[in-house]
Amino acid sequence: MNFKLFVARQIHKFLQHTELMTENMRSPKTIGLAWVARTLMNYSNAQVSIDIVNRMKLKKTDHVLELGVGNGLAIKEIAKISGINIIGIEISAEFRRNLLKMKLPKNIVILENDAKDLSNEIPDGSIDKILAINVIYFLKPIREYVVEFKRILKKGGIGYLGCKFESIKNFDIEVAPNRDERAIISQLSNLGFNASSDFIDLGEDRSRYTLIQFEKQ
Repeated sequence: MNFKLFVARQIHKFLQHTELMTENMRSPKTIGLAWVARTLMNYSNAQVSIDIVNRMKLKKTDHVLELGVGNGLAIKEIAKISGINIIGIEISAEFRRNLLKMKLPKNIVILENDAKDLSNEIPDGSIDKILAINVIYFLKPIREYVVEFKRILKKGGIGYLGCKFESIKNFDIEVAPNRDERAIISQLSNLGFNASSDFIDLGEDRSRYTLIQFEKQ
């Protein structure tokens, strides 16, 4: 483990239960804590991002939406396969600035919109796949987001939620209320999705996660 990661972990361990630290894990913006959040995300999401994109079984013609683009790792993997415009939602101004500095493929569009209402950006039934890694915890009220997922997905379209429920159990509950796997699946099922989950173990603590999938019927 490198020194920067060690320091970030120690700071996070001390502050993870606070509203301020949880807000920065949702959207890095506070000097110092934003660095902690970015460092931990870059380390913990690397293997998971690549694994989930592989499991999405993307086609060249798939229209894809990613919520919480972060460091851009997953969306760049998606762009290696899909030749269609790929939409990324990123509410963090700091992450958006970093994404603008990257040489992202030209078919990637980054938006700052709240994903509970994308009616001005995404037509009904136009998205084949949705991806959100370590994002679902922060979406409130969750039902409004699920309704929007249902609106934008094509029939047979699938959403993929990468979740690390153990890692966020001490987060501030007001900022990250969605921490129960069964409750999330119930929300998806109640709105007509065929929802299920699997625990994925890639061999390291940082690469163990729950994958929730939901298909529009």
